Amino acid sequence: MTGFSPTRMIGGRYVVLGDIDGTVRRASDRVTGLQVAVEELRLPHDPGERTLAREQLLRVARAAGRLDHPGFVTIHDVVTDGDADHIVTELVDAPTLAERVAADGPLDEREATAMTRQLASALQAAHGAGIVHGDISPHTVRLGPDGKVRLAGVGKAVDPQRAARDPGFLAPELRDGGQPTPESDLWAFGAALHVAVLARPPTDGAVPVFGGGALGSVLAGLLQRVPRDRPSARQVVGALDDAHRLARASRRRGRRWWWAVAGAALGLLLGLAAGFVLATPRVEALTYGPDGDVRLDGPVAGACLAAAPATGVVLDAVDCAGPHGAEVVATLDPFGGRDVPYPGQEAFSRFAAGACTPVFDAVVEPSGLELVALVPARAGFATGQREVHCVVRATDGSALDGGRVAGKRG
Repeated sequence: MTGFSPTRMIGGRYVVLGDIDGTVRRASDRVTGLQVAVEELRLPHDPGERTLAREQLLRVARAAGRLDHPGFVTIHDVVTDGDADHIVTELVDAPTLAERVAADGPLDEREATAMTRQLASALQAAHGAGIVHGDISPHTVRLGPDGKVRLAGVGKAVDPQRAARDPGFLAPELRDGGQPTPESDLWAFGAALHVAVLARPPTDGAVPVFGGGALGSVLAGLLQRVPRDRPSARQVVGALDDAHRLARASRRRGRRWWWAVAGAALGLLLGLAAGFVLATPRVEALTYGPDGDVRLDGPVAGACLAAAPATGVVLDAVDCAGPHGAEVVATLDPFGGRDVPYPGQEAFSRFAAGACTPVFDAVVEPSGLELVALVPARAGFATGQREVHCVVRATDGSALDGGRVAGKRG
């Protein structure tokens, strides 16, 4: 399709008003009077293949219409004009993520986090309805002036020419000839986020470095090369929501901080149970139990410990008012009492790093302190010792005096 004029119509209904981008036109709907976006699709020339592709497009359009999710640009119609098929959507007058970054540079962390949360929620709805988007990139993400984010281009899920698009936003498995899946959507989502925070697409084989908080962990997790290692959209929503609640709790610095601590680990708990954990910073982890690095002499949840955790040490609880070696600032149960096989020390260590680090950042007065995690060894796990203890100790090995959790000093 080339050129346009105010008298040209698509499908006998949509009056073309101008170009928007490439094969996308601004048009006026003669029936409703609304302005819409009309995009030409590149369906196969073979009649049989074209019929199948059109049927799939209609199924996707109907399903997308039923979603009624604020994060998606609404699909109004699918029309054929001559030998070309078109998808008609609402017109969103907002810059794309690509345009915004090109004009103003990377988004700040707050705006990028809000964008990520909204896109993850939209994908959660789509994947839950069996819809694979198929074309997530900075060019299909629109950023409204009101902070609302919209995702366009869902019709590309049936576009047989998808491999011709920018490979920087195609998951590795699609570049290798695979078919679009929810997991490939998630990689493309991560690539778009990479542009949002670093102003460039990801590089093959390079680990993205963007802070150590929830957004950085989400970014690293989405860009995992192996599809099953990527977090689901639901896990991304949960991780960001829990991080937000924990941040609010840290600002209050009140006695109810532990409820936020329990919630902050939810996304990580889900990931560990599924065999996946978001990329996390390194934290020293020591095993406990009969075959562990340390032995716990009785319950330690919420306690101060006589000695600092170290290989070969027996840890028992003491009064926080006197000198002590360490303090347990959070105790987390990754499995909620469920009967599961031992996930391995490495998986527990990764979980502990991801769950204990935000707790340390939010609720500990960190001057001169460092974080260590106590995780179950195999034999202890088999006897029911399944908790992860987040512990602080002095960086110089000296004794502590008074509780170091915010609101607990005394």
